[in-house]
This record gives sequence, structure tokens and C-alpha cells, in this order.
Amino acid sequence: MKHAAARGVWTIQLAAYNTRSDADALVRKLAARGVKARISGDAKPFRVRLDYYDTRQEAAARVAELKQRGIIGFVTDEPRSSGASHP
Repeated sequence: MKHAAARGVWTIQLAAYNTRSDADALVRKLAARGVKARISGDAKPFRVRLDYYDTRQEAAARVAELKQRGIIGFVTDEPRSSGASHP
């Protein structure tokens, strides 16, 4: 039975860095491999994450696809409203 949950609460995290420049470098490297990534967070750790997914299963399937390409990540939750609390 499916429950009505907030859309896009699942994402895939590939890495986390103490500096934004390191996170930016990975985003560029992934883009060169055809993987669209983004940086989550305005302060360390700067998390390199992929798109939002409607279900954990959908995100897990993408993790399996990426693993076959040598890109390791894990599923985590991230409400779309993250980053809404600016000082």
C-alpha cells in the first residue's frame, strides 16, 4: 500500500567535503561523465548529491546503475525545503 508522502524527499549522496571548491571539482568531474550533480548546503560539510526521487526504491535503483559505472553513493532523505533557513 502506498502512502502519500512529500514528493522528492529522497536523494543520492556521493560525497561530502569541508570546502566548497572540492565539492565543485567533483560536480565538474561528474558532469564530464554525464552525471548531473549539485551541492547541498551553504556551510561544511558541502554534500555532493544528485536529483530528488519520489521513492527510496527509485533512488536505490539509480545507485545500482551508478555503481556499475564505478560511481558509489547512498540513498538519503533531503526535503526540498533544505536551505530555506538563511540567516
